[in-house]
Parts: sequence; structure tokens; C-alpha cells
Amino acid sequence: MQLKPLKEQVAVVVGASSGIGRAAALKLAAHGAKVVVAARSEPGLISLVGEISAQGGDATYVVCDVSEFGQVQQVATTAVQAYGRIDTWVNSAAVSLFAHFEETTPEEFARLSQVNYLGQVYGALAALPHLRQAGQGAIIAISSVESIVSMPLHAAYAASKHAVEGAMDALRRDLLAEEVPISVTSVKPATINTPLFTNSRNKMDVKPKGPPPIYQPSVVADCVVYAAEHPVRDLFAGGSGRMMVMNQFSAPKQMDLMLSRVGIRFEGTHEPAPGGSPGNLYQPLDNNRAEGDFSDRARGFSLYTWLQLHPGARLAATAGTMLLGAPLVGRLMRR
Repeated sequence: MQLKPLKEQVAVVVGASSGIGRAAALKLAAHGAKVVVAARSEPGLISLVGEISAQGGDATYVVCDVSEFGQVQQVATTAVQAYGRIDTWVNSAAVSLFAHFEETTPEEFARLSQVNYLGQVYGALAALPHLRQAGQGAIIAISSVESIVSMPLHAAYAASKHAVEGAMDALRRDLLAEEVPISVTSVKPATINTPLFTNSRNKMDVKPKGPPPIYQPSVVADCVVYAAEHPVRDLFAGGSGRMMVMNQFSAPKQMDLMLSRVGIRFEGTHEPAPGGSPGNLYQPLDNNRAEGDFSDRARGFSLYTWLQLHPGARLAATAGTMLLGAPLVGRLMRR
């Protein structure tokens, strides 16, 4: 499967007004793609298009709530009307909730599923006819490490991301069975410094955050740019996320014990949040920026992620490690 270089692409980014989506849209445009951005926050979209235009890029926007399929279809229609086709579709819209399982209402479970899971399903359904017509393309799902490793206080969020993973796996296999040249990539961020935490509905008595280490949204945006040009299955944005997944598979009971003891502490700051926060489950908030509140402690680089995006360097590093280790293995075998 061969994907076009970004300078020849039209890319759609849904959930683009802030956080990962905003960082991804800016980076796609910087690499020469024409970009259509969508989200609920019109002020955020207007400022994003202005920022892209100021940097010499080409962008247009559509106001869209991803829980409404008709609105998602309109994003695709607008992209084709504006630029003639769609080459890459990025599903990045998400909302979050911090609460014990029993404190989470059925309506809250449903809302997170509508946005985080069905929003991605609707995006793929809207994009696929146009990607097929273009003859190739990429669907990029911004999933989460929590699609595999669920954190306490995050049942609704983790469940929605697990559902995304199941749907995208099945879609990928459908397309492979048909030999359709459309790649489906799942990008799994670790904790990323975005306004997601500030925007979350919060039932703790302190402001929320994610477990350390924290990475900048640029680490995820680099994964999106790579997946738009390379048909890769999975990308982990942040090496700590990959480590958590490995531990989940190799020692699930130990992960249960560890996260039950320290997970909740990792998810709260020391800043009080009297009365909690209603969050942006139903209405957008005015936090239209890529970075969140943890820039002073966030990492702008992940060696693990960089090696995923530079296969030649990864191969060389692996070969070098094997060569360095060969004498030790030889001595051990002679004993």
C-alpha cells in the first residue's frame, strides 16, 4: 500500500479545536496538506484556521458535534466541495470523566460512548466512500493506552476507547479482506499535556491529571503525520504507554494491584476543585489551545516513539544492541 506525500493530500481532522487534534492539524498543514478542521467550538476553529493561514497553509472549518452522524457527513461533504477529495481522515474528538464507576450515571456512560466511540465510527463511515473514490487513503484513530490499560475513576472513558480499538481492528480486517488500499492506524497516546483534563467532568475534590510521565501533544502529532504517509497498524505516543501495555499483558493481576494502590493518586493534582467541574460533555469550553496546564513538566520527545517513526534507526539500534550483546551470550553459552 502506497500513500501520497502530505503535500499532495487533503486531510480532515475531527476534534481539532484544541489538544491533540489542534496540534495534528497544525503539523499536517505545515507539511503541505490542505486541511479541513472540525469541532464543536467555532471560536477554536476560527483561530486554528487563522493560525494555519498565517503560516502559509490552506484550511477550512466545519462546526460539528461528532455524536450526530449527519454533522459528520457534512464535514466530509465540505472537504470534497472545497478541495475535491479526502486522502486522510483523523478522528480525534474525545471527552472525559473522572468518577468512581458507581458515581457515573447511565447518561454519562452513554455520552462518552456517543462521542469517543460512535464519533469515531461515524467519522470512518463518512470518510470511507470518499477514500474509496480517491483509490487509497488513511483513517487515523486517536485511541488511547486506556484502550488496553484501564485506569481507576475512568471506566466510561476506558470503555469507550476499548470500543474504538475493537471497531478499528474489524474495519482494518474488512479492508484487507477486500484488498482495498486504505490503511487504518490506531494511535495510542500515553498521558498528553492537553486541555482534556481541564475540560473533563470531574467528581474528585481535586483537579484531574494523568499518570506520569506527561508528553506534549507534538509527540502525538508526529505519529499522525507519519501515519498519513505510511500504512502502519499501531503507534504508541510515549514510551511509558507501551510499557504499561506490556505489563498489562504479562502481569495483569500485578497491574490490578499497582493501579488500585497508586492509580487514583496519579490522577489527581494537589489543586482543590470545590464542587467538581461539569466539563465539556455537552457544551464546548473556551480552552482552544493545543497544550494543557502541565507544560512545565511535559516532555516534548519520546525516544520510543521516535524509533517507531524512524524504522531505519530502530533497525540499526537493534542490530547494534545484538552485536554488543553477542560476546556476552557467547561467554554464557561456553560455561
